[in-house]
Amino acid sequence: MRKLVEGVLDFRSRILPSMRGLFSELAKGQRPDCFFVACSDSRVVPNLFSSTNPGDLFVMRNVGNIVPPANTNSEGDMLSEGAAVEVSVGVLG
Repeated sequence: MRKLVEGVLDFRSRILPSMRGLFSELAKGQRPDCFFVACSDSRVVPNLFSSTNPGDLFVMRNVGNIVPPANTNSEGDMLSEGAAVEVSVGVLG
């Protein structure tokens, strides 16, 4: 927990000031360049290994970076992966 708190404090003091303009623009809405499916593995950092900035990727992360068929589960609930795809294509374009 200490590492997390120290990281947030470091971000706020060292990184945020230089990115304030970018975050102000991103607050107006998002227009990512692509939809990126990634594994939820803590070692996978899509923005880091794709050399992209906040707002460049619309990322869906799950175990195994799997997108199941577009349907519902046995209880009739919609699956979150399908919702992420729908938002990225239908809303974000």
